[in-house]
Amino acid sequence: MVLDLDLLPGETKEFELILTPSGKEELVDLSLYQPKQLLSGGLAYEKPALEAFSALGWVKLETNQVKVYPGEDVRVNCTVNVPFSAGGSYTVIIMVEPRTPTAQTGIVFQVRYAVRLNIRVERPGLRQVAELVDLSLQPGEENEPILRALIDNPSAWDYLVAGEVAIRDQERRLVERVTLQSPDNMGTDSETTRLYPKSQVEFLGEITKRLAPGEYSFRTYFRYGDQGQIVKNQNFTIAEGDFNFPSADEIGAFSVAPESITHGARAGERKTQVLEFSSEIGEPARIVVEAQPISPEYPFSLIDWIQLRMASNEFELPGRRNSRLGLTFAVPRDAEDASYHGNILIKAYATTDNELLSEKVIPVSILVGDQHQKKVEIRSLHGQALEDNKALLVLDIANTGNVPLQPQAAVIITDQEGEFVARGILTLPEGASEVIPLQNQRLEGEISDINPGVYNVSVSIEHDGQEILRVEKDLEITGSI
Repeated sequence: MVLDLDLLPGETKEFELILTPSGKEELVDLSLYQPKQLLSGGLAYEKPALEAFSALGWVKLETNQVKVYPGEDVRVNCTVNVPFSAGGSYTVIIMVEPRTPTAQTGIVFQVRYAVRLNIRVERPGLRQVAELVDLSLQPGEENEPILRALIDNPSAWDYLVAGEVAIRDQERRLVERVTLQSPDNMGTDSETTRLYPKSQVEFLGEITKRLAPGEYSFRTYFRYGDQGQIVKNQNFTIAEGDFNFPSADEIGAFSVAPESITHGARAGERKTQVLEFSSEIGEPARIVVEAQPISPEYPFSLIDWIQLRMASNEFELPGRRNSRLGLTFAVPRDAEDASYHGNILIKAYATTDNELLSEKVIPVSILVGDQHQKKVEIRSLHGQALEDNKALLVLDIANTGNVPLQPQAAVIITDQEGEFVARGILTLPEGASEVIPLQNQRLEGEISDINPGVYNVSVSIEHDGQEILRVEKDLEITGSI
């Protein structure tokens, strides 16, 4: 359970903690802890040495022990008194611990519940700040290449952090984009981690493409808080035998066409599609097909519309042979005009030992109706000086409409006196073709003949030749990366 409180210095706030019975009479202890963020992104709970000098001293509980009876909720009154000197984010844990009966024999497990109280105190002058402390390439447990980034939050605020690394070879060709996740989020759909004040968290990502020996450019992007960005370039040299890269078979046990699916439809209409499978290995494989959402609770999801035209969601693909799978997309009659999205996740397993051989994701997009909203918002603009009197501009945007955008930004840069300095075009990163509704993305481009400093920027964002946003932004170009 999480309770968020936005307060002001000197403010007092009351709230209730409701304890629901478990079906038997219980004695429950209530106590206060402060969290300590681990490198994994998770939280450990501890008692401070001087409770009166921490945020724990702001929280008062009506009682530290209650008896809960079956069929009867118990309400505990709580009060938060914020001192006038406070500012930033503070987190207090209310630990709810049912007492465990004394055991005569055997093992007894004690369950406790952590109620996280996030207190955010607004104070002018406090900014969200993040620092990339380290970026390294290191071997994993099986000598696989793992990217590790260490992010530090020296500020007084907590915020969400998301990151990725774009890898390019010596010819500047894109090799792979690696999403970075905190260890606590590995294996989940969540790409963001909340970073608490005065904490450091590591972000990891595995390189899944084969890197031949040579030098590669790693460009790291981190997005944090409301408007923060970190952009950093670093080169790594790969030597023969440094890492265990995937074999050719592991890279792809099968190919499938098309690689993406796009349809236009009316509400209540049905669309059909055939997937063509080709085996790339000599042995048979078990193919499993599943619908996958863009993200949990995504409002423009179409995964419930997908119907497979076979008895189950799996079939056997013979070695070096082809096969086909039919799909139907059933658009509901009450679907509103908008663009709807989802993925088809296809996995190939060995028929002998059920080992996962490879997987592919096919994006699916269905445009319903013709009454659409094309809207975009700018979250932040970041400038980083490069060599040869150039600068990299990165514009962080969000698609707030209901259809995909293929945005491009034209920027005109002037100095503090209004004199023209430079102009440029910012485009989507290589490999990204559009920004779907409610998705964040960046536009980037290099600007020539410009030095570090503070500038004014006129930004015009277009989609399909039509301007959808024009704003004026401040820009600071910082030192060379």
